[in-house]
Amino acid sequence: MIIRAINDTDWPSILSIQATVYPDITPETETVLRSKIVLGPQTCLVITDQQHNVTGYCLAHPWHRHPASLHTVYSKPQQTELLYIHDMAIAPAYAGKRFGSQTLKYLQVWAKQQGYREVSLVSLQQAVSYWQRHGFEPQNYAIDDMQYGTGACYMLKQI
Repeated sequence: MIIRAINDTDWPSILSIQATVYPDITPETETVLRSKIVLGPQTCLVITDQQHNVTGYCLAHPWHRHPASLHTVYSKPQQTELLYIHDMAIAPAYAGKRFGSQTLKYLQVWAKQQGYREVSLVSLQQAVSYWQRHGFEPQNYAIDDMQYGTGACYMLKQI
């Protein structure tokens, strides 16, 4: 497994993984996904296998306490409080190989180096238990079911 910055040739694979992993929600456009790199150039990543095939991706960026909406291009916030994982997806063929766990460790190290003490995300209903196993705790914050689907949950982890 290799974690590296996203390059232009990675986008077809990223979009394919997004469509496969999230069949029940409207996929974000490439323009919206690419905009996350402006917010977090060091934390928008792809995960590849040893043959350099893209097996997953992570779009994370410094942010404030409240979650970012889907389908939105944001400007870089002037003040940030934490690292926000906008999206992390691993191709189903690579599930169970700990690629997500290793990517999360990478992000936590980066966040600590930047002085952040928390990482947050919005989990889809089917992944809440996964994120809880990694130390994220559900927060009492209403999430738009139209964007994320029923049962989505804003989660926070102290690092």
